[in-house]
Amino acid sequence: MSQVMVVKHNGDKEAYDEAKIRSSATRVGVPQNLQNQMIQAIRSRLYDGIPTSDIFTIIKSFLTTTSSPYLASKYNLKSALSELGPSGYPFEQFVSRLLESQGFTTKTNETWKGACVTHEIDVVAKKEGVTYPIEAKFHSSTNQRTDIRVALYIWARYDDLRSAWVGQGELLPWIITNTRFSTDALKYAKCKAIKVTSWGFPEGQGIMDLIEQTKLHPITILETLSDSEKRYLISSGVLTCHDLLLSSNGKYIPSSKISHVLQEAQAILGGE
Repeated sequence: MSQVMVVKHNGDKEAYDEAKIRSSATRVGVPQNLQNQMIQAIRSRLYDGIPTSDIFTIIKSFLTTTSSPYLASKYNLKSALSELGPSGYPFEQFVSRLLESQGFTTKTNETWKGACVTHEIDVVAKKEGVTYPIEAKFHSSTNQRTDIRVALYIWARYDDLRSAWVGQGELLPWIITNTRFSTDALKYAKCKAIKVTSWGFPEGQGIMDLIEQTKLHPITILETLSDSEKRYLISSGVLTCHDLLLSSNGKYIPSSKISHVLQEAQAILGGE
């Protein structure tokens, strides 16, 4: 096959890479035999300059026709995170849950006094003697990046906080976002030793990796739920598919669809 270029959301072009497609398919649990069929479905409709969104549509359309249609929902993970809005509060709660699954103790919506002014901290995480004041930067658009301005602000905030942080152990800044960081933001964070976590960064430890590892899939990933049902569940503290399976809040979902919703949630978690 001659080299085919695909167009990303930001307009950049890159070579079509089946290894990337197989890697993402493996991450969401697509078995090898279905991966081969999926690749063939993509090849049959591939052309130079195809948008990545069209490849995504081909993948989803193919998976919905298989014996494991729920796998198509798992490809919605990035957009599902963006649906935790419009406010950033549910994302802060979600970040807290993810970190707790990694052995951190957490608090949300904290107010700390710095040497100069008072600061609102989205999430405070502690582990192994280190305290992290975290900026949970939420974007409702999957294409929006967390830019250098956020990194500059977090460093300034950290500088004020550490001036008042005496005899309480190590204090380190951390930014977590549901999308990606700009190149300058990553460079600045590396220069200043600001810990950063985004959709796919650091490699193997990005938000998408942590979600797959812990099975803390957001409730917004479920295609059987309407937008209003998702908003109600989130406002009731039901943030993940696992929460839904353990919750009595399912009684507010129409009886005609509750079994389908729970079945999808169960399937997303891999049949737990």
